[in-house]
Amino acid sequence: MASINVNLSDGLEQFVARQVEAGPFAEVSECIESWIERDKEAKEKIDSLLIEGFDSGDPIPLDVAQWSRIHSEVSERISHGP
Repeated sequence: MASINVNLSDGLEQFVARQVEAGPFAEVSECIESWIERDKEAKEKIDSLLIEGFDSGDPIPLDVAQWSRIHSEVSERISHGP
């Protein structure tokens, strides 16, 4: 496994240390590796959804009001979580 040195601000270093103390991680490296893996999986999911969207058929034109409604719905879902 490769070794990488990372410089963190004092606040981030303290945050990571608290996560290790409170969570299932035995070491800081496990905690950070977990976060990187989750980020990687999220990006792969987004890429997959974008490709699915591109492959789903002809585009449907939307006007400003429709985009505004979609934006509001997405913002609402994000603020309330899954």
